[in-house]
Amino acid sequence: MAGVVTGSVRRGGAGCDHRTITVNQDGKTHEFDVGEADLDAIPWGPDQERQYALWGLRRLRAQSSIALDNIVGRTVTGEEASNVRQYDFLGPGLAITKTNIGTSYVNVLPNTNGQRIFVDCTGCTQFRVIVNANFVLTGQFGVRIVRQSDNTVFCELATITAGEKEVDTDWQPMLGAFTGLELLALQAKSITASDDPIFRRTGLLVR
Repeated sequence: MAGVVTGSVRRGGAGCDHRTITVNQDGKTHEFDVGEADLDAIPWGPDQERQYALWGLRRLRAQSSIALDNIVGRTVTGEEASNVRQYDFLGPGLAITKTNIGTSYVNVLPNTNGQRIFVDCTGCTQFRVIVNANFVLTGQFGVRIVRQSDNTVFCELATITAGEKEVDTDWQPMLGAFTGLELLALQAKSITASDDPIFRRTGLLVR
């Protein structure tokens, strides 16, 4: 497991720099009496970075006795798993047509609250959205993901031109308003009210 800070308590009240920091590492709990000034005083440069990597190799050997011939591709710092989470608003193979979509944002999915989905943004710093659709007829089209309860915009693609498209935002910084478990909905519009876009897939990645 990755080392996770599970507690940070000031030892002497609001004005005290010293804290009790609790770290859970490999199922073991460690407490440190340390302040920011103490940490800042510890040297950190190329030599320390090399030593940090070396200690990671030592930890891996201690945990698994892995032979160095087999170590390529193994993680020496943190979890040996992807921290990317994927959420689908629309799965591959679907085709949802929004006839006469209108010029104001509407839910792409029918039924209550646009069939919003839970997305866990806890600890995430980046997101990526991929949209596959046939944007019929004229455009320009807008697609956005919002927190359905208050329409706070998570991501907006506002100037999509007509045609069969795969729109990919690449990795973007996570907005500060999204920090935990969120209920998000997919919405779309066009500047031409009579357009009939066909949505095939929309996925959201967070990490």
